[in-house]
Amino acid sequence: MSDQTQAKSLPRVLSGMRPTGKLHLGNYMGALANWVKLQDSNQYECYFFIADLHALTTDYADPSRIKLNTLDVALDWLAAGLDPEKSTVFIQSHVPQHAELHLLFSMITPLGWLERVPTYKEQLENIKGKDLTTYGFLGYPLLQAADILLYQAQFVPVGQDQIAHVELTREVARRFNSMYKTPVFPEPDVLLTPSPKLTGTDGRKMSKSYGNTIGLSESPQIAGKKILEMSTGGQRIRQDDPGDPDLCPVGDLHKAFSTSEIQAETQHGCRTATLRCEFCKLKAANSVRDVTWPIYLKRQELESRIDDTWEMLRAQSAKAAERAEQTMQSVRSILDLSRDLGAVRRYFGLADGDRRDPRDLSTNKNWWNLPSDQQEKLIQEYWSKNVLPRDIHLTREANRVFPTIRRELEEPFITTKKKRVLATIQTAVREPGGWHFRIPSKTYEVWVLLCWDEKYRLNDFVIPQKFYAQQFAQAKKASKDSDIHVLIWKLNGRWNLSFAPLQRQVGNANVSDAVDPIDITELLGKYDSLQ
Repeated sequence: MSDQTQAKSLPRVLSGMRPTGKLHLGNYMGALANWVKLQDSNQYECYFFIADLHALTTDYADPSRIKLNTLDVALDWLAAGLDPEKSTVFIQSHVPQHAELHLLFSMITPLGWLERVPTYKEQLENIKGKDLTTYGFLGYPLLQAADILLYQAQFVPVGQDQIAHVELTREVARRFNSMYKTPVFPEPDVLLTPSPKLTGTDGRKMSKSYGNTIGLSESPQIAGKKILEMSTGGQRIRQDDPGDPDLCPVGDLHKAFSTSEIQAETQHGCRTATLRCEFCKLKAANSVRDVTWPIYLKRQELESRIDDTWEMLRAQSAKAAERAEQTMQSVRSILDLSRDLGAVRRYFGLADGDRRDPRDLSTNKNWWNLPSDQQEKLIQEYWSKNVLPRDIHLTREANRVFPTIRRELEEPFITTKKKRVLATIQTAVREPGGWHFRIPSKTYEVWVLLCWDEKYRLNDFVIPQKFYAQQFAQAKKASKDSDIHVLIWKLNGRWNLSFAPLQRQVGNANVSDAVDPIDITELLGKYDSLQ
């Protein structure tokens, strides 16, 4: 199996990070280290992006450092082990489809959904000195939803505080799929990131705004000095006082970076007051150095050829844009925003010879990479918009235009005369022996069976109930399944429909009764039964 084929078969993971400059140990343990593990597990197709558009939601007044911060984040990612050969590592703003999908989602998302996101009110209260009463700040969770759904990601690795954002993403996907009756977007699941507690040098949350960070790629000498000067949480005022490593920021460093042997040694020494705090800190500094020293060296190497890193990010962003465009082509088609003239041509009286054959599917190759359920819905939609004749698709009366055939909530299509129409496609291309369909054992007045050949030409058979009613009833009675197996096949230029052989018990043996084929040649592209 090729690497490309294998990647397509793997579940897709996507996550991003705002560019706030060089990363610290909290960023590393909270997200980046886990991303590298996901990438190296070879169990996921990974997409990781630098969310520079998100940075504008709070820093719109002074964007002067966004590109520098973007590069700092990228360098730390690469130095820590993210590999463009294994993951797609890109810049959000270099893929314009993020902004496009965000805009389209904003048209259908209720305002209340955004106002109830917990972090929205929290940040309004906690971030001082910036005017955050903007749509961009209110809508950043919706931009996050667009980020995720644009790549149809199945999993999002996040911490506990981001679960509400992923749930909003699921709601947006559910609303879009339900509203347009096409399952374009999977509802992503959370991959909770194992994030050990890691406080800053002063015992508070590690944050640049507190000035208490230890840089991921800063020199070991500087990092070591910070650790040696760390707070111990007010414990062990006298060296013979026992302490509790679970309440000490240095103890948090040991849990995140030290081996189990060193953890056991320092925990025992702290609790029994047999290990001085400076020696405990020194061991923590050495453990941190063992992890960050290779990252520091790699970062120095990458900085020396920064143009190569930037070109790599541009190439990776172009790769991400190709995948994003597959999704957007489907979305634009659903919202009737596609960039070709398409079915609209039929309303301007063009002769058949003046337009492309609407049954030619060869130019719609983005469909073939989609899951079968999405492909089926798109083919049905394509048939309805492009293949159905104008006088069937729309009817004019007294200056009014209304559809002769339309979608219902529970059934794919229904005519103005309340005929229930099953329009289905069950196989991608012809299988041995013909095209195989699984027909629900429900009552329909018309079947529309859609299939295409090796040249991607769509064949549509519109079959009224009188043609299949008797044999369908026999098949339904004999079948133990909820669906009935139907086959379309071609012989000597004639199209035939038959049901799977019916099984009956004779003594101790199962006997198959042959089912006579039904000639449906004259029903190919005939739409009278939809009137």
